Amino acid sequence: MAFVTDGGGNVISYAEAEDIYTIDQRVFEANEIDFVDVPDSPGSLDNYLEDLCQKTTDRINAKIRASARWREYMDYTGIGYEMGNIPDFNPNLILTNKQDFTDMCAFGALYMYILPKIADFGNPESPEVQKISFYEVKFNEMFTELTSMWDWYDKNADGTIETGEKMIRFQSTRRTRGRRNIVKVS
Repeated sequence: MAFVTDGGGNVISYAEAEDIYTIDQRVFEANEIDFVDVPDSPGSLDNYLEDLCQKTTDRINAKIRASARWREYMDYTGIGYEMGNIPDFNPNLILTNKQDFTDMCAFGALYMYILPKIADFGNPESPEVQKISFYEVKFNEMFTELTSMWDWYDKNADGTIETGEKMIRFQSTRRTRGRRNIVKVS
């Protein structure tokens, strides 16, 4: 589905209720969520989930802006900034990898907001607690992947992503014991 916008065309959410159902329908089949006795209830489960998707999108945008990789990308693309004045991340400039952002938003909504409401934290082996850990790992892996390869962001907002706007940061996926890491004891 991907990317819900407001009347002005601004991205307000990377996902919607249907995307969360697609990720894990069983959460909603196995657990009854009732809004009848809740004050200021959202009216329906779909409305509630879409509110959580917006909240998760805001959290993702703040996390990107606060990351060292956002500052690296700003340096790489030549956008000057001062430490107290880091430019905002603009979700309207995401041109590719939209499905990855949608999945990341659904993972985040599940682990940050939905599953903690139904989890039995007294039992660390409960399925909901296990799922929280699983979706947190999936969220963080997706976040790391997206912020390692900046080939989806149109920094200058011209509708295309030029070579100068793509930054690929290679990461070591295993531990190494290179010569500089070995200490000889005499």
